[in-house]
Amino acid sequence: MDAVYALLQEKAVRDMTMEEVAKRAKVGKPTLYKWWPTKATLVLAMLCERMAPNLEKPTVLTAEESLRFRARRLIDAFNGPFGKIVAGLIAEGQSEPAVLQEFFDRWVKPRRNATIADIERGKNSGEMRSESEPDLLNDAIFGAIYYRMLLRSAPLTRRFGEELVEQVLRGHRSGNARG
Repeated sequence: MDAVYALLQEKAVRDMTMEEVAKRAKVGKPTLYKWWPTKATLVLAMLCERMAPNLEKPTVLTAEESLRFRARRLIDAFNGPFGKIVAGLIAEGQSEPAVLQEFFDRWVKPRRNATIADIERGKNSGEMRSESEPDLLNDAIFGAIYYRMLLRSAPLTRRFGEELVEQVLRGHRSGNARG
């Protein structure tokens, strides 16, 4: 994982080779392929090991606090070295659908499910309106973050994240919500 991370500081996902990883890690290519059948699975394993722990949230947050926390952490990660790596994986997935599916299954889906569960919890506790659609709220917030990260249409800042969550949640808070 150290070798993959170091190489991806120097070059894009598409330009990194399994041979370079093996050489830097001082292992044989067959060893790499035994555990990671493709370069993309290896890069994804490194992301899950190195980036995922930084995105985990405290368990005592309201649904809105959780959304703000998750947006802030994702923005921070995308503004660091992981943004380029995630963009590279998504780019690889455009020509290799299996890469995109694995990225979604291993990286996006668990976080998406956790966020949707937080929103459902907010609905059940009365923090959020009962007619709020968790899938749509999640996609509106995190889709916008991925959009800015991938297209660089505007700066991806914490302020953007805060304003985004506020705008998306406006009208979805119940009368019982802290806000």
